Amino acid sequence: MKQLMLLFLLFPWCLHAQGVFSKVTDSGNSLVSFANTAATYKGVAWIDLDDDNLPDIFVSQRFLFHNDGNGQFSQLTNVSGATTGQGAAGSSWGDMDNDGHPDCITASLISGVHHNNAGTTFSVLNTSLANFSDYSAWDCALADADNNGRLDPLFVHANGFHPSGPFSCRFYLQGTDGSFNQITGYEFTDMLGAYTVPVWADYDLDGDMDMFIGSGPVANPPGPLPDFNYQNMLKENGTFSLQRLTGAPFMSPQDGQTYNFIDVENDGDLDVCLTNYALVPTRFYRNNGGAYQSVTTPFTTTVSHLANCWGDVNNDGYLDVLTTEDGVAAIKYYKNNGDGTFAAAVTAGTAGSNVCGIAFADYDNDGDLDFYSNGPGEGRALFRNTTLAGNRKWAQFTLQGNPSNRSAIGATLRLKADLGGNTVWQIRQVSAHNSFQSQNDLRQHFGLNEATTIDSLEVRWPSGQNEVFTNLAVNNFYKIIEGQGINILTPVTEPKGAASLEVKPNPVSREFRVKTGEKISAVEMYDTGGRVLPLQSTPISAGEWNIWLSGNPPAGVYYLRVLFENGSSASHQVMKF
Repeated sequence: MKQLMLLFLLFPWCLHAQGVFSKVTDSGNSLVSFANTAATYKGVAWIDLDDDNLPDIFVSQRFLFHNDGNGQFSQLTNVSGATTGQGAAGSSWGDMDNDGHPDCITASLISGVHHNNAGTTFSVLNTSLANFSDYSAWDCALADADNNGRLDPLFVHANGFHPSGPFSCRFYLQGTDGSFNQITGYEFTDMLGAYTVPVWADYDLDGDMDMFIGSGPVANPPGPLPDFNYQNMLKENGTFSLQRLTGAPFMSPQDGQTYNFIDVENDGDLDVCLTNYALVPTRFYRNNGGAYQSVTTPFTTTVSHLANCWGDVNNDGYLDVLTTEDGVAAIKYYKNNGDGTFAAAVTAGTAGSNVCGIAFADYDNDGDLDFYSNGPGEGRALFRNTTLAGNRKWAQFTLQGNPSNRSAIGATLRLKADLGGNTVWQIRQVSAHNSFQSQNDLRQHFGLNEATTIDSLEVRWPSGQNEVFTNLAVNNFYKIIEGQGINILTPVTEPKGAASLEVKPNPVSREFRVKTGEKISAVEMYDTGGRVLPLQSTPISAGEWNIWLSGNPPAGVYYLRVLFENGSSASHQVMKF
């Protein structure tokens, strides 16, 4: 997929290898050269501000950058009301008012709710929330807790770790009219605690998002304590309420930081990873049909872990994990072996100072996951995935809800494809907070190994609607609008280092030829929804093939993808009459 020699010719950046990812060191790229704040604990969020299918980025405590393409970022005006004043800062992003522009909440000495003014400027809405004036938070997370199509903000306060307070957590349900109702009556809303990182996830796959709040140990009493974990009873009772989880492992003593719920083995249920701090080891629990088994892995160690960030970085169809450790500049990578075990740690990359928050995005749109780190000063760093994915296949999906919340936070995707001769289902969930004070790109990335097509994609929306799409082409970016179908984003590309693709005739009836300067290994065609078309192809020469459309598809726009012997590919629009 990537030819390392071409990178230096095609992109105006410098890559410095300090691990299995390549660190971007171009001083002209503002994302890697800006003057960061000194706060020790802070995260990063990838979010597409202008809906151009290029993820932009917010770097806590207040910095915003636009993805200009070709690996370059330009710094925008800081998010209004995003403050400093303490050693910790997180954020969570989503379209809170469903107007097509992503908003955010931030956690800091003075936390905030920030409305996107239809672009890159923001207004502060703090007065819309009761008991929120000058509220200090360690971290925050958005979710549609009651599935009413509006995102609900949650802020957590780490008692004893702020210069102000103390406060309990603040949780609000947003009405369909945009008003915010403060929710109380739970331990986390009414009691003090060292609340650290909140995560919403549909851990039981019943269609509502459940709440998990890591909580480091309170000074009195000393020692590890259970985290604050709640099942959402919306599906059980028909109305939103939270019920504290009392079964193992959710009431086990922890030194909790970040929860993640992932299907590590692709067996259809969600396993649990929890990074713990210094008092107990990081945990990994295998979900065996609702019974959780504690499993020892290379990352279940006691080393003051902060982040665990999950993504299929080598596109083999199995989720891998990156971790960060307090006071350490190196990020560790643990490869999923595909059999429920993980390889020993290797260094994913090393920043210029300590790292705490990390988040994944395919920022250069080449089909594999890159990541950004944040921490004090030069803990901010961009790492590009240059070799891990090879030529393995992939697909990425952007979801837009209606009547579900527009950001589709809480949607669950299940993808079926052939991996290594076995039919495998993979699971992803759209989440607005899934790393230490950080958020991965809302686009959902699937590694597909050598799969030639996607057999099925199932989407369960927060509204309860289910949609199924079949026979999709691989190596594409897709956008799915709830109830309106699926479409490919920016499918047309030209071959690198070779003559442009020629398709003659175009428009076509059923037979045409494709010609290029590279050696062709295969051709495929699909419609604007990504569904693969049957065809017959006959080589005339190494760079010229004859194509016959089987089944005489209807008139319309189609896309031809040409695969080359050097591992690259290109695509071309074809009109059928």
